[in-house]
Amino acid sequence: MSFGGVHTTGHALAVRGLLAVMVLALLAGGGSWARAGDAPEQLAARAEALYRQRADLETADQAVKSFRQLLAADPRDLDASIKLCELLVWIGAQAESPADEPYYREIIAVATRARQTHPQDPGPVYWLGVGQGMLATVASVPEALRMVKKARANMRLLLSMDPTYCHGGADRVLGRIYSQLPFFIGGDNKKAELHYKQAIDRGPHYWLNHLYLAELYHHSGSDAKAKQLLRQVAAGSTIDGLEPECRLWQKVARKHLVRPETFE
Repeated sequence: MSFGGVHTTGHALAVRGLLAVMVLALLAGGGSWARAGDAPEQLAARAEALYRQRADLETADQAVKSFRQLLAADPRDLDASIKLCELLVWIGAQAESPADEPYYREIIAVATRARQTHPQDPGPVYWLGVGQGMLATVASVPEALRMVKKARANMRLLLSMDPTYCHGGADRVLGRIYSQLPFFIGGDNKKAELHYKQAIDRGPHYWLNHLYLAELYHHSGSDAKAKQLLRQVAAGSTIDGLEPECRLWQKVARKHLVRPETFE
């Protein structure tokens, strides 16, 4: 199951197809772009510049290393924590296969630390829930069920803190949970649809919301509704600051319009 999205992303149990891969795979690697001895201000400026150029995956990978260095120097840096989580998801969104489990756990570790130092900020709550959902895709069954339970609790907390965070992020993740869980452990397509629609209301141009609802409609046999959403995504505008993500989601929408079976 894929969860969340990139704030990239924007701000995951069994995963199938390109759409699911979008928010599941995490990939870390590459050499550090920062030099030893750089001042924190220089490193922060460099990391931010790389983050803005994340459409190039090699550059995004270097940004990951820089934000890790920033957090090593100052674990309380909230912006670095959030952007590190975002970048891990963004890079993984375009990986050909899911990355290793340690990177799912990294999001949880980064978000947990940020939650402890910034308890009133919605960002760490969101990314903690996303990381927990991602870990559920690769963990043992007992741990996966615990992670799903924690992810759901964090999204409900986020709804009470800021339901608009990350363009309806809490509803998007809750919709994903309900749509992907088997019915005998809490799956419910009607609840999923309600959450996806609420996410669209709160993030009308955050196209991942629409893609998830389109996927739900497709699997429910409502292909006309699915195609209507996909056309809306394919013809939609981009969000300032989220141009790479929006373009990726539009590419996915066009792919599904041409080949609906790619939802499988």
